[in-house]
Amino acid sequence: MLDVKEMKEFRTKMYTDLYTGIIPERFPVHDGLAMEFLIQYAGKDLMTTQYTYTADSLIDIMEKAREIARGDRLSGGFARNPISIMFQQSIGNVMSKSGMIQHPEHSFMEVEEYDEFIKNPHDFITEKVAPRMNKGYAQGEAKRAISFAAAALASMDFNREFAIANSTMNERYGYFTPPAGSTSPQSVPYDFIADFNRGFSKIPLDMKRNPDKLEEALEAVMPYLIAQGQNKVQSPLGCNMIMTHMGVFLNKSDFEKFYWPTFHKICHICAERGQAMQLFLEGDWTRFIDHLQDLPQGTRMYMEYGDPQAFKDKLGKKMILGGFYPLTLLGYGTKQQCVDKAKEIIDIMAPGGNYFFQFDKSALNPNDVKPENYIAVLEYALENGKYSNAGELVTTAKKEDSIYKYSHLYPEFKSQYLMNFDEFKQGYPPVDDRVEPLMRAAYDKYMGMIRSIR
Repeated sequence: MLDVKEMKEFRTKMYTDLYTGIIPERFPVHDGLAMEFLIQYAGKDLMTTQYTYTADSLIDIMEKAREIARGDRLSGGFARNPISIMFQQSIGNVMSKSGMIQHPEHSFMEVEEYDEFIKNPHDFITEKVAPRMNKGYAQGEAKRAISFAAAALASMDFNREFAIANSTMNERYGYFTPPAGSTSPQSVPYDFIADFNRGFSKIPLDMKRNPDKLEEALEAVMPYLIAQGQNKVQSPLGCNMIMTHMGVFLNKSDFEKFYWPTFHKICHICAERGQAMQLFLEGDWTRFIDHLQDLPQGTRMYMEYGDPQAFKDKLGKKMILGGFYPLTLLGYGTKQQCVDKAKEIIDIMAPGGNYFFQFDKSALNPNDVKPENYIAVLEYALENGKYSNAGELVTTAKKEDSIYKYSHLYPEFKSQYLMNFDEFKQGYPPVDDRVEPLMRAAYDKYMGMIRSIR
């Protein structure tokens, strides 16, 4: 039995090998338990707990989860902040009576406003979309400033409590953690315009009635999204994360015209600066496998649905793959059925490396999985994930040969609302050269915080 330090070193080596094209001692195993699940599994009220997070309460929740969690990374993942949402008076993120925070369908941009969006997407979003999405920002400049300040402070408190809890658990149990600052969410143009501007119901109409404007908008938003995804730290252990939404719902011709071109460029631009992309491929992307082959070597993908054998055959040497295991089976299947399914997927996906075990989605409610089934599957994956040829290269192909150069096609992102420090100090110069680097550091730190808040 490894101690905590040894376990940390083992897991870090395992992920380093996986992410750098080497067959690891065993493949990594990821839990599939969302924070909403963990709260309820710990016997706490989902709704009220989300308003009262503290580091201590989060640690209690995470400790309870260890009864069933078995993965190499800390369980829980992404969590929304209902207090920031409250001050924003958001209609883009709304808590239901069950306590789940959802992203309901809305359109915050009119079709007649494409030209304004194209001129400067960030300025348009700041001036028009944000007040429509957040009623707290639509009550005049003073009230908007107060609402934003309250949301920002709530976000800082929220992030601090999670950071303390996550750090405590990582130190206690030797979970793998990528270097601080090396991971970042990454939006892609089509999903960004659909999610936060036109809405899922309006953008299909734009493809038919205003295709030229939509194509212009997809290109216009690229500099902003490139800047948004910039990581502070470049590391093979980090990544940029894309949660795909609309691509799988498009026919092939619309996918190739509207979705894929900018998606493809975003992935390669990320690779140009030394970062890997991690994709959650929502739905069934089997019919787009040939497109996925053209992404940079080492792109990490986990699939919701699809044909595992087809993905392994076409992408297994070039890409790092996971997913496919139907989490719903853990809620109704027998233990043997659940283990047999894990064996089926592992037997297809694991040979040759470039594989991590992950479910197709995360459990949100306790009745989504039977604990005995969940434990049996994770323990099977851990016990049967070892490689006899650890240390061998997955492929002799060179990653740099798979990267297309696109970053030179796009200008540096500019917005009157997000100036850099050199622009800022023209209006507020340092009183002495000694404080210039201190002012710069403070400016970058706090402006970086508020840029993450809509």
